[in-house]
Amino acid sequence: MKTIVVYKSKYGTSKQYALWLSEALNCKAEPINSIRIDTLLSYNVIIYVGGLYAGRVSGFKKIEKHLNILKKNTLILCMVGMTSPAEQDKYQQIFMNNVPVQYRSAIKPFVLRGDQLFSKMSIIHRLMMNMPKSMTEKIPVEQRTADDKHFLEHFGEDIYYSKQENINDIIAYVGKINTK
Repeated sequence: MKTIVVYKSKYGTSKQYALWLSEALNCKAEPINSIRIDTLLSYNVIIYVGGLYAGRVSGFKKIEKHLNILKKNTLILCMVGMTSPAEQDKYQQIFMNNVPVQYRSAIKPFVLRGDQLFSKMSIIHRLMMNMPKSMTEKIPVEQRTADDKHFLEHFGEDIYYSKQENINDIIAYVGKINTK
């Protein structure tokens, strides 16, 4: 099956995941802004990789506008965020907020852990990070997870969570599709 990885990356983590996926799946990776929707129709499997900003998948609106014609393809949405992938309920809510109800069954969601790159963040994104920090500080110390503690201890620093092995479930899923 013909596969393509499409991505939108602000600080580089989504692009890195897209490149790892394209290498592992031996397919093209293209930024969303350089590809036309009619071009996507020639692919059987479309993998979209985008970072999460204020609960929105960056760049996904361009795909969302055309889901009525793209739903015939196999669609995979990779959400790259700072929250641990173990917190599936949070990502499920983000998925539901980003994908209209009539298309949810046509899209397979995956979660990839993003990097926290304060050194590259815009002033606005740095300020936005104060909200999760404030929310985490409100959690009683004895109820904080290891991730909560790590986040607070290293707030304002670059933290690298992205690893090539994080894409293994996506590769396995695409492999199952290709053997059907």
